This record gives sequence, structure tokens and C-alpha cells, in this order.
Amino acid sequence: MYFVPFIYFSALTYYFWQKHRTFDLAVYMSLLFAFTSLCAIIMVLGNFLEGGGVLVDGWEPEFGLLPTLTYCLLITVTIFPFSLIRPEKLQTVSNIHRYLMLAFSIFIVLQGLVVFYIVGGSITDLLNGDFKFLKDSGYAGDMTIADAKVASMSLPIQILYYFSFITLLGIPLFFYYSCIENRSLWLTMPLLIASISPVERAVMGADRTEIVHYGLMFLFSIVFFQRFIGKKVRNFLVTASIPVVILASVYVIAVSASRFDESEAGTGGSIIEYAGQSYVNFCFVYDNHNPDLVYFEREFPMTHYLIFHTQYTETKEERTAKEGFFVGIFASHIGSWFLDGSLPGSVIISLTFALICCLVIRYYNRTYFDIGEVFMLFILGAVPTFGIFYYRYYSIATSIVVWVAFFFYLFSKVNIVWGKDSSSEDS
Repeated sequence: MYFVPFIYFSALTYYFWQKHRTFDLAVYMSLLFAFTSLCAIIMVLGNFLEGGGVLVDGWEPEFGLLPTLTYCLLITVTIFPFSLIRPEKLQTVSNIHRYLMLAFSIFIVLQGLVVFYIVGGSITDLLNGDFKFLKDSGYAGDMTIADAKVASMSLPIQILYYFSFITLLGIPLFFYYSCIENRSLWLTMPLLIASISPVERAVMGADRTEIVHYGLMFLFSIVFFQRFIGKKVRNFLVTASIPVVILASVYVIAVSASRFDESEAGTGGSIIEYAGQSYVNFCFVYDNHNPDLVYFEREFPMTHYLIFHTQYTETKEERTAKEGFFVGIFASHIGSWFLDGSLPGSVIISLTFALICCLVIRYYNRTYFDIGEVFMLFILGAVPTFGIFYYRYYSIATSIVVWVAFFFYLFSKVNIVWGKDSSSEDS
């Protein structure tokens, strides 16, 4: 049965490719799940089911029919709306509120400078340290050097640092200004540099997933803007990506080696586990989750905090004790929703998510989007794209970017005369 997800998502990838004859967002997302499903097969055949994050060391899963079908079908539900977007059909990306977007771009760059100031001085020392110790300290709730440093600073600086996930919107902004408005790369590169702020923070805790998330969403933007990427930008991306990919790969391997060098699977096996454990963990969750336990702090982090003054990150230990197994694991975004609402809840959330995506996309083969709508697509697209690991927006810090994107999405529907871009009349 553990072969089924790989066969299914490979077939789904081929279906989307045949439908549009182009590498679009749906092809990209389904291909990611085909890859992770392949890693799951290697895990099982290579006997790597221990030491790298799978729920129970040495656990021998049954990979039942129902969890496998649930996993495949609900993931498909969340991917399908993005098949309505055909990048090769796009004619333009408009910018109705140019001055507001310019101000926001400057804010992102400012935020990036703040994060670099706080983190930059410590990164070199950390890279020479013990990654396992850093990660274990994070699990234990200890503050990183950067967290301790920022705690002594003024409140505005603390806010800029805490909500630095907003800088991820610098990725689509970079592509918009570079490819749509054809701005000089010297003017747009600060946005791209500032957008790595979450990665800089993650390095402080020997985290790998933020690097992977950044890379996945960078590729997401390339797929979306592919029709507008000219030779100059393409050459820049190729040239700049080579050293970045090498450094990121070395870092991921070093962290994996430090954390799992003593495991029987070794570093290579641990990396395979890291990439492929979501399906395996989902099957475990499906079989062992207590359906009487229902939570909503992960789906509504801000609302839950305002009412109950707690977040998912603060209730994991309590939930783990009630479940009987660690709940903060990679089980895909569907697995995260299943843990919170069991099968009925995960179905409702998946369908609701798909409906929201369809409302934002509006109709098949759209020829234009406003940059505010692109923000919303970028944020929504992160759910199934990064869903190969878990649900992304589980805390106030990670979900604030959703509210920022939603603000610009609403503003894209309001036509104000000042700063109006004539390209918006393309509609």
C-alpha cells in the first residue's frame, strides 16, 4: 500500500501536465508530493523508520487503505484550485496602489535590515557550533542568542523581529518589480535579500524547514511569473542560485549529520526520513489519534490567543500527553488538520481551503492578477506546497503574513485614484 501515494501523485502530475502542456502550479505541487512519496518508499524498503523524526522508532506501519485514500484525496482537493491558473496565459500583473506597495516594499527592506542586525553577528559563531545542541535547546524552549538580544531592545524593534515572516512577501514583490515593471536589479535585490529574514532566524536554532520553505516558495514564484522572466533576470537567478544552493545544501547536510550521526540510518537515511516521513506519520496519526480531542488553535491562532491566551506552540506538550504521542511532527498539512479535527474536521477544512482558493482565483485561465491578489495566491499556495511537511500558519508569528496579504488583497478591489496603475485597466 505504501507504493500507492507515489503512483497516485505521479499520475496526478502527468494528468495536470497533459491538461495544460506546461509546468504550472498544479504540476509543481503534485510533483512535490510524488517526490516525498518516493522518499517514503525508500524509507520503508531501506528500513529507515527510526531516528529521523518518524513518530515511533522501529514502528512497523500497516499503511491501511483508508488513511492512504484520505491522504491522497484531501491533498488533491487542496491542489486542484491552482490548476485553474495557467501561467502561460497571463498577460500582466497590475498594481492599483503603487505608492502603498512602494511603502510596503521599503518596510520589508527595513525589516530585513533589523533582522540582519540582530542575527548577523551571531551566525558565524553558530555555524561553528553544535547543531544538535541548538535544536535540542529549541525543543526545550530555550531562547536563541538572537531572541535574547532582541528582548533587550525597544518594542518597535521587537515587533519588527517577531513578525519578520512578513518579509517573505518580498519574493513575489521582487519578481513583480523585476519582471513586470522591469526595474533595475540593483533596486529590486534588496527585496530579495530582505526576504531571507525567516531563514536567518531559523539558522539560529539549527532549523532546516525554513530554508526548505523559502526554496519551495521561491520556485512557486518562478513558476507563477515564468512568462515574464526575461534573459537579464534569468541569468541573475541562475548565477546567484548556484552559491546559494551549495551553501543551503551544505548547511542541511551538516545539521542532519550533527543531529542524526549516531542513528543507524546515518546522515543519508535521516535526510530521506526528513523528506518522506509525512505519509508514514499520517498513517500513524490516522490509526492512533483520539477523535474525542478537538483543537482549533492551529487553524485560528490569533482568535484562540485572544480568547484563551494560548497558542499551539504552548499547548504541544499538553496535547502530546493526551494523545500519547508527540503531535509536533511532519504529517503533511492534511495530517495537521487531522490531528486537530479528526476525519470530519480535516475534510471540512480541506474543502473550505479549496473554496477560498477558488474565490481568490475567480475563474479559469485568468489573464491578469493584481499584485495584491498575487500576495494572496502566494500565501494560500504555501499551504499545499509546504504541506509536504505540515500546516504552515500555526502561530500568530507565522500567520500574521496571511493578514497582511489579505489586507492587500482587499485593497486590490478598491480603486483609489492616487497611485493608480494604468495596467490595472487590462481587466
